[in-house]
Amino acid sequence: MRSTFLYSLNHDLTPELRVIGVIMFGAWALAYYQILRAGFRDKTYGLPLACIFLDISWEYMFAFNRVAPLETSISWGNRLWFVADCVIVAQVFMYGRNAQSHPWVKANFYAIAVIGLAASFVGLYLFETYFLDIYGVASSFMINFVLSLLFIQLLLSRPDLNGLAYGAAWTKMIGSVAGAAFCYLWWPMQFKAGVLIRPPYLHEPPNYYFLYFLYGSIFVVDLTYIYLYRQRLMALRAART
Repeated sequence: MRSTFLYSLNHDLTPELRVIGVIMFGAWALAYYQILRAGFRDKTYGLPLACIFLDISWEYMFAFNRVAPLETSISWGNRLWFVADCVIVAQVFMYGRNAQSHPWVKANFYAIAVIGLAASFVGLYLFETYFLDIYGVASSFMINFVLSLLFIQLLLSRPDLNGLAYGAAWTKMIGSVAGAAFCYLWWPMQFKAGVLIRPPYLHEPPNYYFLYFLYGSIFVVDLTYIYLYRQRLMALRAART
């Protein structure tokens, strides 16, 4: 399959990869829009709190090349996500305190949020540099996997579906599938003879099984979340009739 997606130094993305990238960024942008709209409507935040902090940290690093330079169109796509996450973080500080049920967490929410945000950035940056995940491929899917899992916990903690958008569940899944297809093709093409084709000339991983596990697991968990959301939505509608 790689032979149809030949890499060149002057054209980091083939036309086929650009199409997949547009689907990926477009679906995620639509998911962000629906999450933001639901958050403002219900005066809350629509993502798991830990993932909000990890997301904005990752997107800042890879939107502004704080770890390693990326192809320009990929960087601009990350900047689109970064702007959306800035608004979600604003929702956290606007509405997050009132969304907490534990008295201690509610009383100390702003300090917890600031420390959590700072720790997420520092920890993620140290992860990227220690493990030399210079393009953020592994970390992005690790965060996405945790996001998918915590979405189920968030759903169970909000039986009224407050701040949760059903359409975002679908577009998040579509964006994740497109992202998996993109990285499945693009990431191995960054190596030639087992070495990264540009500095810092890292060695190619011995295999991609860990990424394959994340690609498949995210899809399965996203489908589970959609099913559980649908079941809860139907129960709420039945209760109103």
